[in-house]
Amino acid sequence: MFDQRFLKITLAVLLFHVGLLYLIQSGLGRKLTEAVISPEIVARIIPLEPPKQEAPPEPPKPKPKQETPPKQVKVTTPKPTPPQPKPTPQPVASLPPTPNAPEAPPAPPAPPAPAPEPAPAPVSAAPRAVGIGEIQCTAPQPKYPSQSRRMGETGKAVVRLTTDESGKVVKTSVVSSSGSSRLDQAAVEAVQAMRCKPYMDNGRAVAVTAQQPIGFELN
Repeated sequence: MFDQRFLKITLAVLLFHVGLLYLIQSGLGRKLTEAVISPEIVARIIPLEPPKQEAPPEPPKPKPKQETPPKQVKVTTPKPTPPQPKPTPQPVASLPPTPNAPEAPPAPPAPPAPAPEPAPAPVSAAPRAVGIGEIQCTAPQPKYPSQSRRMGETGKAVVRLTTDESGKVVKTSVVSSSGSSRLDQAAVEAVQAMRCKPYMDNGRAVAVTAQQPIGFELN
């Protein structure tokens, strides 16, 4: 049974294809196709309208800020602290002396105060000026400069000298020049070589100043 049904179906399909092939070859199929597909298919392109853009929503208006009134700061004044009463000193009970307690030794006597040193004698601002004869000095021995001797230089120079408490000549200066620097220098060197004794004033040696003239002459 199954084989007969399958053969019938196969035979029908073959007959259909043979008939279709015959129609195509005879041109009848072309006419049927043109009759069926006769109306023109007009394709019309309808432009699509662009989608309307919705306007963005308006931003919400900011609410006006409410001004807050400034806070009032309360200033509190500290209350003065009342003065506190001073504590009353408590009496201290004194213990009675113990009869057998040893007595403290007496304090040693204070040493005697040292005797005040004698005040130093006031020092004078400048040495006392005396005559050259009041101080005991050796005679000056000037050396005549050989160049001054050859040039025939002569003159007299006055030299001021200062002696200290020991009688030593500590300072010299030309008071009156001889007219020649070489003769003045020779006079100063001669005075510096002098030896004097201390000048005594009321039994105390003091510094003094005096003037010593020295002359230069050619024989």
